[in-house]
Amino acid sequence: MFIRLAKRISETGEYLFAALDRKKRDAIKRGVDVVNLGVGDPDLPTPELVIESLRRAAGEPGNHQYPSYQGKEELRRAISEYMSRRFHVSLDPDKEIVVLIGSKEGIAHLSWAMLDPGDIALLGDPAYPVYGGAAFFCGAHVHRLPLKRERGFLPDLGSVPEDVAKKAKVLWLNYPNNPTAATATREFFEQAVDFGKKNEVIIINDASYAEIYYDGKPPVSFLEIPGAKDVGLEFHSLSKTFNMTGWRVGWAAGNETLIDGLGRIKTNVDSGVFGAVQDAAVTALKEGWSSVEELRKIYAARRDILCKALQDGGWDVLVPKATFFVLASVPKGMAGMETAEWLLNECGIVCTPAAGMGKGGEGFVRFSLTAPDERIEEAARRLRALSEK
Repeated sequence: MFIRLAKRISETGEYLFAALDRKKRDAIKRGVDVVNLGVGDPDLPTPELVIESLRRAAGEPGNHQYPSYQGKEELRRAISEYMSRRFHVSLDPDKEIVVLIGSKEGIAHLSWAMLDPGDIALLGDPAYPVYGGAAFFCGAHVHRLPLKRERGFLPDLGSVPEDVAKKAKVLWLNYPNNPTAATATREFFEQAVDFGKKNEVIIINDASYAEIYYDGKPPVSFLEIPGAKDVGLEFHSLSKTFNMTGWRVGWAAGNETLIDGLGRIKTNVDSGVFGAVQDAAVTALKEGWSSVEELRKIYAARRDILCKALQDGGWDVLVPKATFFVLASVPKGMAGMETAEWLLNECGIVCTPAAGMGKGGEGFVRFSLTAPDERIEEAARRLRALSEK
């Protein structure tokens, strides 16, 4: 047959969460009552005031035409005001912010703007798969930095071989982190800025979980650090903050040259975010924060229920300070995927083997808190019952 796909497709492995979804569907077909704590997709609804804003905006004729590639000025200004209020970061809405069709899209497209074939991208191990996948599509090489528990799952930038550091083009960070739920300190981000300046490496932080935090301790933004905008940018998303994963709206903010480069890629591959969604995003950023406070309380209660059940069952659990993920060490003598399959087969619980996001995740599984309260409680009951067998 004459149809042949590009080598990059045949050499690309199955996306982790697609494989997990297939295993879950197979279990459901077998009659298993599955509690899905695998993929982190919020189960709670988007705030009603945001939905109502979309309803009104959808009727506006101006929103029926192509939107601005960079994003509506009103939204960019709302983003700038949020970043100033929350992180004390000053951003030029016209030059240092670009609206995205979700942060995942921007993360992938930024690699096209930064990386040439043969360049090196530094990223944590484990890491969200898109960082490495996008580098691969660009023909770049990936150098992974182990995220170790004893270091708080922060990469040791001093351990990067000098020749690698000098050849590297970008360092991907993700704090608050997926899958470890770790947060970064101000001191670490200062080290990252220094590393970028010393080695002429672009620093990118994916802060998609910045508003999902506990115990009254909001995470630090990379852009808060003096000199951060000289070396990089940060991604943000409304997906987790306002339960808007399906709406596909986020932004990148920071270095003007990088924002311009990302914008140039986008003008060639997409036509921007639907105007009505942008109007609803403005409403979320300006009026939706009471719902976020309530969301944190809900996740905190779920966290406590699940962590206690795991601990009661003898699991070594890392109680998260941020994100809606719980990382736990696998039972002694078991691997991550083996543990995930065991939990699915023995008690119908879906979790994610962290090794699916990099070899450095071996020895851990990740549980998501994005399931209804009663399903979290059911998972806790099953975990306790499993430990009593």
